[in-house]
Amino acid sequence: MREILGIALALVVLRVHGENISEGFCVEGKCFVVQTDRATFDEAQKVCQEKQGHLMTVRTQKSAEVLSKLLKGTSGNFWLGLRYQCSNDGLKGYKWVTGDDTSLYINWESDRCAQCASVSQKVQKLAERPCDERIEGYLCEYDNVGYCKPLSNDADVLYEIPFGFKANELPEIPKGTSATLLPLRTRHICLDGFWFQAPWSCEVFGGGCDYKCRLNGKNYECFCQPGFKLDSNGVTCSKEEHEPAFKVADVKSSEVCKPGYRNESGVCVDEDECESAPCEHDCINTEGGYQCKCYEGFIPSTKEPEKCKMHCTQPQCPPECDPNNVDQCNCPDGFLLEGTDEKICTDVDECDNNECDQKCENIPGGFVCSCNEGYLLLGEHKCVREDFEGSGSSTPFDFFTPTSRSPTDKPMSISAGSLLAIMVAIVVCILVLVCLAHYILRRFCQMHNYDVHKGHENIYDFQQVITEKNCTEQSFPNRYLKRDI
Repeated sequence: MREILGIALALVVLRVHGENISEGFCVEGKCFVVQTDRATFDEAQKVCQEKQGHLMTVRTQKSAEVLSKLLKGTSGNFWLGLRYQCSNDGLKGYKWVTGDDTSLYINWESDRCAQCASVSQKVQKLAERPCDERIEGYLCEYDNVGYCKPLSNDADVLYEIPFGFKANELPEIPKGTSATLLPLRTRHICLDGFWFQAPWSCEVFGGGCDYKCRLNGKNYECFCQPGFKLDSNGVTCSKEEHEPAFKVADVKSSEVCKPGYRNESGVCVDEDECESAPCEHDCINTEGGYQCKCYEGFIPSTKEPEKCKMHCTQPQCPPECDPNNVDQCNCPDGFLLEGTDEKICTDVDECDNNECDQKCENIPGGFVCSCNEGYLLLGEHKCVREDFEGSGSSTPFDFFTPTSRSPTDKPMSISAGSLLAIMVAIVVCILVLVCLAHYILRRFCQMHNYDVHKGHENIYDFQQVITEKNCTEQSFPNRYLKRDI
């Protein structure tokens, strides 16, 4: 089965995308396709070759009938795989009427030589035209090896051909074709001559599912978007229908039902919140509300319950990798991706970073902090004594989800009592500083007044001494003169 699915994966590359395919038909081990894109002969041939084909060749009456069928309803000219390439000599393959092709005179108006064949629905005859002319379309031819017989000759079937067209009836069904059998709407795929019923590998055309495909254990299964349910065929989805939850007598159109319900002609009907796809994974509609559910290996996010995150309960877990890019892998929070060929998610030991104040226990995806006897856990990391005022919760441990912060950047926690004590201490210090400043200012004023008073006394004494001295000096000469006489 794996080899067959490998073939189907290769067919994905062959699928035609973004090209105008109007019609196609498969017969006698060949598939023919009409493409309505303007192109030159070389451009058309290149497109056909990219899908391991070539421009259509018409060699038998059967292929001529297919050509007529394909051109029905088209307009314009279409390239066929027929081309005339003239010789490289100077006369381009022409001969003189004398029968020889030698000439020293070469003087063509144009160097263009090649002529290619086209056909149209209006005139279904081969027409020559320059190969570099851009015309309305072309026909491609592909080998149809390993085809299947029609899925059913009784029931209606819609075939989606990997060469880019759809059909209800084909004598030969190419491998890689997805078929929907009506009216059951079961899905099937043709691989190497056999039909396989969906769901198959999710990597091949989405497992054949209407919405999405997933691997459940060893089996593939389809699931539907919120508000839809999986049909009995296991691949298609149908809108869920809910019966009215309850009826309120004589409810007027202007009146409002309870939250989670809507008024429909006097009936309060449960509002299916899942229709708006509020959940990242599965959504379960409940009476008056809804509930989100995560796939296996995921848990709801604590910050956003509608979203899911990877969850692992073992020291090592397989990563979630992109099937189209094996190097793009994700691990749960608290895990690191290791390995090159075989990748694995390994748990990070946060206890090595001294995240806890006292005791630390590493667990998958995180760690648990706890305290010694006589201490209580405050917040997520810090331990305080049991008699510590404002210690808060006495929870012995708390779960912590690792973040990208530095391991040395530990969170700080402070109680209301401690904050009040700090504020009181600050106020007391301010009062002490004010009192000290007031005392120093008073002492300074007293000393200044004393110095001024002392200075006045000294000045008075000094003036008195000077006065007395002057008096003495004025009386002395008179006494001296009297003695001289």
